[in-house]
Amino acid sequence: MPMTNRDLVIRTASSADARDLASMHVASWRETYPGIVPDAILSSLSVDGRAAMWEQILSAPATSSSSVVYLAEIEGTIVGFGSCGSQRTEALKEKGYDGEIGAIYVLKASQRHAIGTRLLYAMASALSKRGFGSASLWVLRDNAPARRFYERYGAEVIAEREDVSADGVLIEMAYGWTNLLEVARLTSR
Repeated sequence: MPMTNRDLVIRTASSADARDLASMHVASWRETYPGIVPDAILSSLSVDGRAAMWEQILSAPATSSSSVVYLAEIEGTIVGFGSCGSQRTEALKEKGYDGEIGAIYVLKASQRHAIGTRLLYAMASALSKRGFGSASLWVLRDNAPARRFYERYGAEVIAEREDVSADGVLIEMAYGWTNLLEVARLTSR
């Protein structure tokens, strides 16, 4: 049976969601990044490790610059998430990108149902309401589907960086939007 928008719930995550969010996060990396991220990184992912990370993030006191995490659920199961907050990359802040989208992930089985679009809308709207006018995000250069998604909603490449580790080199591209209200308008359809 095809999913309808009525089946989808977008809500703010709480610390009680940390374990389920971690499980979905690890699953999404393992299905999205083979051939893009070194196998050693993917095999080292741990639900316990991600759960601890999400517990810390989700239980931190809210501030004007803290991250907010949105969950996409179908019948109570997390199928996607997005996080946003204030800009963490100083060079991008200096370019005028005061907000940041830290992540958008949707499980493959739930893609092509506008879930990523709904998450992007929630985050662009929330950042705008918090006083942010623009935002950026980092995406792996070799993740062509994600890059096309961001470009569809007007994001433009504004920077590039290399992350060098013992496991290999990952090249990330920063995409930016200068007008979050426009992003919210484009994704509200």
